[in-house]
Amino acid sequence: MLAIMAFVLLAVTFFVWAGVPFFIIGSLVADLTSNFAIIYLCIFLSGGFLFSFYFLPINLKVAKNVAGLKQQSMGSSFVYLQTIWMLVCSSLFAIVMYMIIPF
Repeated sequence: MLAIMAFVLLAVTFFVWAGVPFFIIGSLVADLTSNFAIIYLCIFLSGGFLFSFYFLPINLKVAKNVAGLKQQSMGSSFVYLQTIWMLVCSSLFAIVMYMIIPF
């Protein structure tokens, strides 16, 4: 049920998690530097960061189960899982956006 709710929210709020990195973060970083690699890196990392927030409840449940299996604290399992998920989402966001808008 959590996955269904996350996918519905992703569709409804597409312009928030896809538009904010391009129009707000991109323009703020472009004012600071003219290096395109840094601008695109910030855009894709912020897109992955916003995208990964939708799966936060799912990641909390998974972190609780992993922490029980590995005998770790739930906080460290959650931070590790959320970081990996953010990097995966950022790379997927970069690949999809590169296919739509070649730089």
